[in-house]
Amino acid sequence: MQTNQYLNQLNQSFKKNLGLTAMSVALWFGGTLPLAAAENIALDTVQQEAMGFEFSALEKATEVRSYAYPAKLSLPEPHQQMLTAPMDGLVTQVFRVHGSVSEGEPVIELLSSDMLKSQKEYLTTLSELKVVQQELKRARSLVQSGVVSKKQLQATESRMNSLNQQAQQQQQDLQLMGMSEAAIDELKRSNRLQPALLTIKAPANGELFDLTVKKGMRLTTNQTIAKFAELDRLVAEVFVPINESRKLKLGQKVRIPMASAQGEIAYISHQADPMTQSVEIHCVFPNTDGKLISGALHSLEFISELPQQAAFKVPQTAVTEVNGQTVIFLRKKGEKASLMMQAVTRIEQPDQMAVVTPLEQASGVLNFDQWQVMTRGAVAMLSVLSAGEGEE
Repeated sequence: MQTNQYLNQLNQSFKKNLGLTAMSVALWFGGTLPLAAAENIALDTVQQEAMGFEFSALEKATEVRSYAYPAKLSLPEPHQQMLTAPMDGLVTQVFRVHGSVSEGEPVIELLSSDMLKSQKEYLTTLSELKVVQQELKRARSLVQSGVVSKKQLQATESRMNSLNQQAQQQQQDLQLMGMSEAAIDELKRSNRLQPALLTIKAPANGELFDLTVKKGMRLTTNQTIAKFAELDRLVAEVFVPINESRKLKLGQKVRIPMASAQGEIAYISHQADPMTQSVEIHCVFPNTDGKLISGALHSLEFISELPQQAAFKVPQTAVTEVNGQTVIFLRKKGEKASLMMQAVTRIEQPDQMAVVTPLEQASGVLNFDQWQVMTRGAVAMLSVLSAGEGEE
């Protein structure tokens, strides 16, 4: 009873200052006046304070977030590989057992008889090449005098080219085995076999795990040594309801709020799980800083960018309904006694904020920098007007 009396008193004051009658109030709330129109309402600051009005600045919205879905991070299959022994050998050193490694960082060292054999074959080829080079030099000097025929000269040139190619191939094989360029240069310079040590290195920046060898073990060619994975990208696996999956598209932005990570949709399954009626989605996240961890569980949001139009983020308390139409109340910054009711379309958000867009016919009314939105008191205003209308 006391509340109704208070509202009636406020309403009498409201009508006295505005000169509004019950008829004008009724029109304002959906009679013949369209809600989308810009309707100015004069209400002084004292009355606004008495009714508990609170305002905040309009915040421009450029995107809409979905509700959060649980997602599990994992390593992409193309970024995982096995490190294997390129030849038979004895493990003499284990430099890294697990953990982060840099490209080219040593993992294990092998002593290999196969490398000694490859060095011998390489030295033999270099020796033959020197002999053929001397023969070719002599043949070129004698071909003019007729002592050596052009056919013999061409045969010698062909043999030298073949040995050159063979030497280059053998040198590349030694490099692939893990022999350093400095060791190969010393092998050529001294014509002596170098230590038959093979270093297996990390192929890129990443993570080393599941090492299966120890110092003193003998390995055979292609035997698995460890697993390696590049961690610069991770995949988030998430399942969403069928209806929600239809709204998503490849390349759409996604976000893990707790990790401040942003990625994009890379895969949308065309099959649904019959038990859960959900669709599997894969989202790729860059991880150059290493903040994301494979196997971790996170909450993931899908981001929809808004078209180029006026859209604003407001508290849920700022949005109300009048005659079935969603509206917000605005106040011009420089004219605090002037209020306006604005019809909007609301886009639901998963928190205490909503995104609203003015109806098309009134979208030109709003100016982002000039208006404040009523965050508290909309219900009180409607109650006052309703009480005034009933009293008439």
